[in-house]
Amino acid sequence: MRILALSDCKLERDVPHKEVQDNHTDRQPAPMLAPPTKIPSITLDADLVTDSMAARLCISLVGHVLFLKSQVPFPIIQMARMPGGDTASRAAKKRQELLNSFDTLASHLNTTFTALSTAFAYHSGTKDPRSSGRAYLAVVLGPTPGSAKCRIMVGVNALEAKVWGERDDRLDAPAGREGEEAEDDDEKSDSEDESDSDSDSDCDSDTDSSECVNSDSSDSLCDEEVASETESEEFSQAPSPPPSRTPSPSSSPPPQPHLLPPTYAQELEALRTAERLLSRTLASACGENDGQGMASEMAPTQTHIVLRAPRKFMHPAWVPKQTLSGAFDALLNQFLEESGERPTRDDVKKRKKGGNVEGVWIRSRQRLAEDSEIISSEEILEEDEMIWWTWDGRLVGFADW
Repeated sequence: MRILALSDCKLERDVPHKEVQDNHTDRQPAPMLAPPTKIPSITLDADLVTDSMAARLCISLVGHVLFLKSQVPFPIIQMARMPGGDTASRAAKKRQELLNSFDTLASHLNTTFTALSTAFAYHSGTKDPRSSGRAYLAVVLGPTPGSAKCRIMVGVNALEAKVWGERDDRLDAPAGREGEEAEDDDEKSDSEDESDSDSDSDCDSDTDSSECVNSDSSDSLCDEEVASETESEEFSQAPSPPPSRTPSPSSSPPPQPHLLPPTYAQELEALRTAERLLSRTLASACGENDGQGMASEMAPTQTHIVLRAPRKFMHPAWVPKQTLSGAFDALLNQFLEESGERPTRDDVKKRKKGGNVEGVWIRSRQRLAEDSEIISSEEILEEDEMIWWTWDGRLVGFADW
């Protein structure tokens, strides 16, 4: 018994108390993973989402929704490449009408996000100009936007706020400084012209006296030149002082290199990469949740496009619909809750009013806070109030082929 006690004591002496304590304290709890959300999202390799990128991804999503909801028998891209065949049949006419409407929507979305980006740039609710904003677009399937059978919400986070037509290659120098420098140059040029004219007039009037003075002072000029040469030789032989290591206070920092905008080929490649990423995300979302996702069997109906934009937003293809605010605001709240942007609230009435929501997030590397966190309701002006707009066209699905 004594031997066991001694061995136990020896083990306790060999292991210091501090080391045992460190072994227990160094254990850190495993990081908790973020809960999965029902709304899929894609993250682009960019700080901001440009207007062309947002338009390209939204029109691509509309094409995917039409096929996943059984509104068209084939994908839109495949239908456009198919031979026409009998153009007089009813199915061919429906197919051509849908392709024409889809092409019109694609062209309208390009200018729509440009106008929305300009509206965000002119946002007057904040003290500082906004560099980005959040855009929401809904794809509604049903007879009317108010009586919809299915609603798919698209959220574009960090949409670039940029005035249409504004150049990117502007110099960093402020305009006031450039104007002052231009005025100084003009004054210098005027003064030089005046001095030249005065000197010419003096020379014309005093030609005789100048000849006399030049003849008399030629000897003195030679003596001055010899003296200046000797002084320059002595100065060159003298040791030069060591250069100072401290920069002079008048020296300005070197200008920062200007980043060139991407070329057309680079922008086109980025658009194709983003489209492939969106397709893979939607395909993986359909593979989850027992193969449901966005794919569902629906009877052919009309497809409407609804956009959330400020009142100052201007586009001829969009009509403001104040009557849709209640239903689509509830739909947006549910979309934000299911995507993890807002805490979930147990409000049965609003959930029933908004209905079941589906959608996708288009994000960038920059994380943009919600609009309500940036601007309080008291500071929102009437022209900056966000309302819902409907596209003046429609897409009519068909099943015959």
